[in-house]
Amino acid sequence: MRNGTSQRACGPAACRQTMKLAPAFRTWAGVLVIALLVVGATIWRQAKSVNNSQPYGVITLLIPDSADSNTPEVQIWTDAASERGILLQPQRVSDWMRGVNYAGAAAGSSIIVPDTFHRQMSDAAVQTIYRVVEAGGNAMVVQDGGILDERGSYTHGASRFSDLVGVQYGNYDLLKEHLSYYDEIRGAPTVMERLGIPPGRYLDAQAAAKLLSADHPDLGALTDPFTTLVAGYSRDSQRFAILKTNRAVRDGILLESTNGDIVASVHRHGKGTSVFVNLPLTYLVQRTDGIFLHGFLRFYAQEIVAQPTLMASPNGRGSLVLNWHNDDRYAISYLQTLQDAGIFAHGHQSMHFTAGPDVNTPGDGRGMDLDNNPDAQAMLSLLREQGHTIGNHGGWIHNLFGNQASDQNGDEFVQYLDDNNDAVTRANKGEQPREYSAPMGNQPLWVFDWMAQHGVEAYYYSGNVGMPPTRVWMGTRRMGKAWAFPVLTYGQVASAEEASFQKMPLPEFDAWLQEVARFIEQQGVMRLSYFHPIGAVTYLPAVKNYIDAVQACTDRGRCQFISMTEAAEFLNRRENVQWALRHDADHDTLVASHPESLNTMTWKIPLARYTEVTVTSGKAHIERTETAWRVQAEEGKELTLQLRRQP
Repeated sequence: MRNGTSQRACGPAACRQTMKLAPAFRTWAGVLVIALLVVGATIWRQAKSVNNSQPYGVITLLIPDSADSNTPEVQIWTDAASERGILLQPQRVSDWMRGVNYAGAAAGSSIIVPDTFHRQMSDAAVQTIYRVVEAGGNAMVVQDGGILDERGSYTHGASRFSDLVGVQYGNYDLLKEHLSYYDEIRGAPTVMERLGIPPGRYLDAQAAAKLLSADHPDLGALTDPFTTLVAGYSRDSQRFAILKTNRAVRDGILLESTNGDIVASVHRHGKGTSVFVNLPLTYLVQRTDGIFLHGFLRFYAQEIVAQPTLMASPNGRGSLVLNWHNDDRYAISYLQTLQDAGIFAHGHQSMHFTAGPDVNTPGDGRGMDLDNNPDAQAMLSLLREQGHTIGNHGGWIHNLFGNQASDQNGDEFVQYLDDNNDAVTRANKGEQPREYSAPMGNQPLWVFDWMAQHGVEAYYYSGNVGMPPTRVWMGTRRMGKAWAFPVLTYGQVASAEEASFQKMPLPEFDAWLQEVARFIEQQGVMRLSYFHPIGAVTYLPAVKNYIDAVQACTDRGRCQFISMTEAAEFLNRRENVQWALRHDADHDTLVASHPESLNTMTWKIPLARYTEVTVTSGKAHIERTETAWRVQAEEGKELTLQLRRQP
C-alpha cells in the first residue's frame, strides 16, 4: 500500500522479556545510533555528490539502473538535446532519487521519463517524481515510460502517472490487448509550429482529404482548435501508436487523436507542471521519424522549464538550404531558364549532378555525360563561380541506381557512386564534393559507409521529413557523423514534379512555399527544400516568389541562403561549444567557450524566466523579441552572460 505502515502490539510475555533486556538494549541502541549517524553522513555525502554531478539548470533524463550514457536509446535523447541546443543529462533513476531525497532542491528539478526503454519503474521512484513536481519541479512523461512496475508487470488500474499528468491512461486491467491503437493526430497550427512541425507536415482538413487520400467522413468537419492533421510523405495520412485515454476537458490539451484520445497535454500538479506525450518518441526516431522527439524536447525545455537554448542556425537566423537535383542532359536547358529568371542570384545553394551518359539503362544516351558535355561543364562552372556548392546526385545512371540499388547489391552498384564522384570532381576543378543526394531518395545502408569513406559531410534525406539537419538513427545504429538534411513536404508532395503529378494548382503550391518561408523566419530555423530544374520551371512563379520571400527576410537581417556544406561546417563547429548555467544570488550566469571562436553562435533566452541579460565578458549582440532574448556571440573564445531572474 502506497505510503502505508503497519504496527503490531506485543503480548504480556513478550513485553516482560523486552523489559528484562532493556539495559542491554539501551547499550546496543547507543551503538546503533552512532552507526546510523555514520551511515547517514556517508549517504548524505554520496547523495550530495550525486546531486552535484547534475549541473544547475540541466534537465535530467531518467534512465534505468541497467543503462548508461552509451546505451543507443539514451544516445538518441542526448543527440537530440545537443542538436536542439538543450542542456540535458542522463542519470540512473536510483542515483537521482538519492540526490532528491537527501541533497536535491526538488523545486528546481526538471525530469523526463522516456518511452520504450524505461517502462519498468518502482513505486518509490514514481512517488519521488510526484513529490518533485508537487514541490515545484517539472516532469515530462512519455507514453509507456514507467507503465510497468519494477518486476515488469502492469500495475492495477490506470498508469501510476495518471494523476500527475491529469490523464487517465494505461489501464491494462480494463483494456487488455486494446490498450493502444493506431490513429491520426490533429491539433492547432500554432501548436504544430510550437512543436517544430512545419507547414506541409501538418495539413488542414481540406488539404488532408485531397492530398492524403484519407477515408474519413468526418475529416472535413474538424472544429477549431484541432483543425490540422499530421501528414506523412506517403499516400495515406500518418498514423501513430497511441494509448487510449479518458476524454478530459480540452484545457491543457496540445494534440489529440481523431478518435478524441489525448496525444499531448500540459497539466498543473501541486506547485509544478507536468507534460504528457502519448507517442513513442524514442521508437519513432529509430524508425527515422524524429521530428516529434525533437519537437517535444524543445517545447519542454523552452516553454515549461524556460531553459536557455543554443540555436541551430548561424546567427540564429532562418536558413534555407536549396538543393537542386540535376538528373540528366535535359536539366541544363532548364537550369539556363532558371539562370535567366535570377533564381541562382541569391545566396549559396547546393547543386547536385548525376554525371553518367545514361539515365534508365546502360547505352540509352539520355544522361548528362558530364565528362563530354561542354554545356553541362560550362553551367557547372558558372554555378560554382556564383558561390554555389557542387555535389553528387547519386550513382552515374540515375534511374537505374534509384530503382535497383539495394542493401544486398552494394558490390555491384558502388562503382556507380565512384564513377559519378570522379566525374563531378573533375568538373569541379578537382575539388571532391562533400554533399550527396540519393536518386529517387533511394539510400541503401552501404551508401552511408561509402559517404563516410569519401568525406561526405551533408546529404539530402527522404526520412525524418520536415526536420532540421540531424544525425540519422536506424534501430540502435547511428548512421555515421554526416548531417542528414530532411526534405520539406506538403503531404505526399516534396518537389515541383510531384506537385505536377498531383495536378496541384500553382496558387496552392505557391501558398505552401510562402508558409514555409514564414515558418523559417519566425522560428529562426534551418530547413531544406529541393527541386529539379524541369519542375521548378513548371512552377516558376511560385519558386521565384519563394526565393523572393526569403531574400526579403535576408534583407531584414533575419534569414539567409546557405548550402549543405556551409551548414554542416557550422553545425560541426557548434558541437565544440561548451556552455553551462550557474546559480547566483538573484541571477543566473551563462558561461560559454569555444576552442576557436564563438562567432555566429546564438542563444535564445526566455523572457518568462529572465528580465534582463547583460554581457559581463566577451562580445555579443543582444536583441529582445516578443518571447525571448537573442544573444548573438561575436569573435572571441569565451562569453559570460548575467541573466537576471524574474522576481
